[in-house]
Amino acid sequence: MNQEPAWNVSIKSVEREEFYFAPNTGWQVKVPTFRVHFNTDCELRLHAQDQILITVGEVGTADWTAFIGMAIECGPDSILLYTNPQYESRLVEAWQFEMVFSPLNSIEGAQNVIDTLGFFPPFHYDELTNVKLENADQGARYEHLSLTITHTSTDGLEQPLDFNFEDVQFKNISPAEERNVCLQLSFAYEGEQIGVQLDAMTGFAATFLCRKVVVQLG
Repeated sequence: MNQEPAWNVSIKSVEREEFYFAPNTGWQVKVPTFRVHFNTDCELRLHAQDQILITVGEVGTADWTAFIGMAIECGPDSILLYTNPQYESRLVEAWQFEMVFSPLNSIEGAQNVIDTLGFFPPFHYDELTNVKLENADQGARYEHLSLTITHTSTDGLEQPLDFNFEDVQFKNISPAEERNVCLQLSFAYEGEQIGVQLDAMTGFAATFLCRKVVVQLG
């Protein structure tokens, strides 16, 4: 569970490519991706679907920034990267990659989600229901959180996903309302635990640590 180290890289070139998640299915999504060719002093231990932090610019200057991308294909000297297109011009300045989280390694049931949707989504603007807390009123050190997020495709297909978070320690939490809409669900390693941040457009939101995450197709 411990976070992987960061890798220093020197970018040789960046090429834009179109990529299809879940091709030839109702969940097909066409996205711009970037083929990044680089040099590095050691092997990048990255795999498809890994979420990585890309650091660009000179530290301590206004040009410095860092942003999240997802690895789609990984090779010894290149990576096909899915990230916000606003960072395309900055990718040539990248000097460090750091693996933040691997859904396939750390979320039970993630493979079924990826097989269906093509990737593990951030759940932007998806509706959240069935929020339940166990042990919350019993003075227990750890709680268990379950909820359902209904992922909606660009064509209106809906796929409920049932999440269970075990041994939860909350940092902050906002109560559920009549309608709860997720802005983003993100994960990161924090020592031997998984850090979870569920940002909301409306309603339920939470930041917490947990020991285990399980997801099932509803």
